[in-house]
Amino acid sequence: MEAQTVRRKTMNRLARTVIAIAIGVLVALLPNPALAQDDIRTEITGILEESAVQGAGIVIVESGVPAVEVYWGSADVEAGRTVSADTVFRAGSVSKNVTSLIALRLIEDGRLDADARVSDLAPEILIANRWDESDPVRVVHLLEHTAGLPGSTYREYTTNKPDATPAEYLEAAGPLKTRWPPGTLYSYSNAGHTVLARVMEIATGRDFDSLAREEVFEPLGMTSASFATYGVDRDVISKSYGVTGREQPIWEMLIRPSGSLTATPRDLARLVSLYARTDGSGPDGYLSGNALARMRGSEASSAARAGIGDGAYGFGTFAFIVEGRAYYGHWGKTEGFRTNLGYLPGTGKGFVIMLNVVDERAAHALRQAIGAYLSRDLEPPEAVNEASFDRDSYRDYTGSYVLATHEQPLRAWLFKALDQRKISITETGLVVQGKGQLAPRTVRFRPVESGGFAAENVPLATAAFVEVDGRTYWIDGDAYMKVSGLEAGVRRLIIPTAFIVSIIAVLHGLVWGGLGLFGRGPHGQGLRVRASLLVSGLGFLITMYLFVQYGLLGDRSQLSLVGQVSMVSLGMALTSLLAVLGGLFALALTARKLATERSLFLFYSVPASLVLGTFALLWLYAGWFPLMTWRW
Repeated sequence: MEAQTVRRKTMNRLARTVIAIAIGVLVALLPNPALAQDDIRTEITGILEESAVQGAGIVIVESGVPAVEVYWGSADVEAGRTVSADTVFRAGSVSKNVTSLIALRLIEDGRLDADARVSDLAPEILIANRWDESDPVRVVHLLEHTAGLPGSTYREYTTNKPDATPAEYLEAAGPLKTRWPPGTLYSYSNAGHTVLARVMEIATGRDFDSLAREEVFEPLGMTSASFATYGVDRDVISKSYGVTGREQPIWEMLIRPSGSLTATPRDLARLVSLYARTDGSGPDGYLSGNALARMRGSEASSAARAGIGDGAYGFGTFAFIVEGRAYYGHWGKTEGFRTNLGYLPGTGKGFVIMLNVVDERAAHALRQAIGAYLSRDLEPPEAVNEASFDRDSYRDYTGSYVLATHEQPLRAWLFKALDQRKISITETGLVVQGKGQLAPRTVRFRPVESGGFAAENVPLATAAFVEVDGRTYWIDGDAYMKVSGLEAGVRRLIIPTAFIVSIIAVLHGLVWGGLGLFGRGPHGQGLRVRASLLVSGLGFLITMYLFVQYGLLGDRSQLSLVGQVSMVSLGMALTSLLAVLGGLFALALTARKLATERSLFLFYSVPASLVLGTFALLWLYAGWFPLMTWRW
């Protein structure tokens, strides 16, 4: 009996031990939210410590509520003020998301018609649209950036007015002008959402700031949010810095509905909680699930008609890929601030990243790390349903394409050279190669059953071919227009060729032209050709240097110099004038000399005159004669 008791006790102990081990193994295998949250906090902190960022506020939303919050670094380096949950950041173009949300509320309540003509709702808003009879500008086009309106102009950078109204912007910038039939091609436009704000003011009889407060901020509890910095306590708002650590001044242009939103990361996360709700609806009937879904993608553009509406810009919302998943949201950048807002519809998951330094590498690393964290307990994303591919039906679409929808018309000719595509076909889909002076890359696209094409490892279709105004376009975000290989090649090579020829013309003109002035070198027409090429080459080099230095790479203070009458902008106007006149004069003189005589000099003057003369004609066509960057 005693032996049996001992054996029974031994078996019980062994059973308890086995059960304890099993439980321990099971606990170890099950996901531990607290440990995972600690890991992502550590990873986020590590990314920030290795970046140029001075201060950051990051909120990760799970189950519709903030689950992880990281407040790191300095809100004011000089004063020693650290970032906290109460620190306000500027959100930049995330403003468009809130402006669109206001419009969505008005549309669902029947106070605004998305399909209404802007000219009917607000006749005072002057928009020159030569397609108005068949393709008028409608409210939905403003929301989806398909009205054909331009993006920001340099002139806008000269105005720092924290309390500017949409009407003030329209008075200063109008009349606006469409560049293609409204409702067709997408082109990002700060003007569009500012016009939208004015339309909403007229439709409701309320000013924009009241609309933002009453339709979004108060219902969602965003107590820190506003569309300006002038009412924000200077001890609360973060200062911003360049990547070198230099403090950036606060600057607010006239387009406040498109870029002046300020908020804490926690308040901005309330938008994420709204958009990512698992039941697809807003709090207390704030908006229906169908209305919120309407924000994600286009329904009134050529992209939508081609079957890629989900992958196109919607109502202040666009899709972007993180860890193989399609997130929706918006990004923003302004005077040293970088903000990312993203969410996974129907999962209760999303994030807000607010940095006071525009460090794109850090922002990308943070998105990837947070994306991996949010995906840890989700099923792998579903692949798109591929369609069969008929090579013969796409043969006419192969060839060269140039960017046709650059946001700023003044720079459009430049980006037609810098951003090009070469499209070819394979047995299973398309191969799209980047051409021009930008870093070359090759992307393979496969056809999708719902329409359009999806890139490799992208879970939705984002690209398609469309026909607009008799031209063929490849839509992949922006639109690329099909051109002949010759035109694409000329555009691609004209800038580097003109740069080289300009240097040669300057050196040649200084040496031989100088000798001619002292009677020891060329004279007469030969001297005039050299002088014309010298003037043209020097004009091209100086203009391009000033434009790149101040108009493309410049910070806010430099952009404001370009946007007003200053030594820089006047310098560009003068040198562009000399560049074009010198190039055309050299072309005419060389043609005359070629008709009257043959000389070794023609082997230099003919190609140089052709290159600089062609460049001059391109500038004439682009409106760079003279280059007046201070115009609206």
